[in-house]
Amino acid sequence: MSELFITYQNALKKFGEPQGGSPLPNDVLESYRGRIPDSFLDFLALHTPGKWLQGYFQFCNPSEYRSVLDLVLKGDQELRPERTHALGFSAFGDILAWNEDYRILEINMIYGRVSCAEIFSPKPDIDPKITLGSAIGGVNTESYDNPDEHGKPMFKRLLRAHGELEVGQIYAPKLHPSLGGPIAIDNFRPAGALAAMTIAAQATSFTLYNTTIPSVPAVRAVGE
Repeated sequence: MSELFITYQNALKKFGEPQGGSPLPNDVLESYRGRIPDSFLDFLALHTPGKWLQGYFQFCNPSEYRSVLDLVLKGDQELRPERTHALGFSAFGDILAWNEDYRILEINMIYGRVSCAEIFSPKPDIDPKITLGSAIGGVNTESYDNPDEHGKPMFKRLLRAHGELEVGQIYAPKLHPSLGGPIAIDNFRPAGALAAMTIAAQATSFTLYNTTIPSVPAVRAVGE
């Protein structure tokens, strides 16, 4: 194994060792060689897929969240689910994934938004490990702190109300907004990430947004 890529070294200095996770079996890591950049797999081989920043973001076993991507991306001819792999998720279940054709893909499970910048602004001259490393180094971004229906970020308030998330948990709505639940603190509580994401993926219709231009327009429904 070569030396850990510099962006991961910097992320470890900034966020520390991921906490609370279990090592991924070597056969799982090897099954993604050639599908996910080796630099990320090398990172997971050395550091367990736990949580950073009190659960603001955590890494996952891509195989465990395959079913969620299958639900969200089912039938999509560009963002094919079998070529998309979950790498981790935010405290609200916003998935950071790697697509073998279009690189970084993000899914917001509360608002039903999918973004994938390389569809709209390809950067083939940039090494994939730089693209992914930059995304990993930016998992503390404010965009992962989902706002309530009044535009106020929710993470710190939920952390005070419910305490730190365990690995494999997210702050999930008791009733998903697509089913009429409010996007408000009182409607969120810690829940198993896989179950909560599965409910959201079944309850929500997802839309692809173009995040490469300031207006961030909706482009099309996902799955069409």
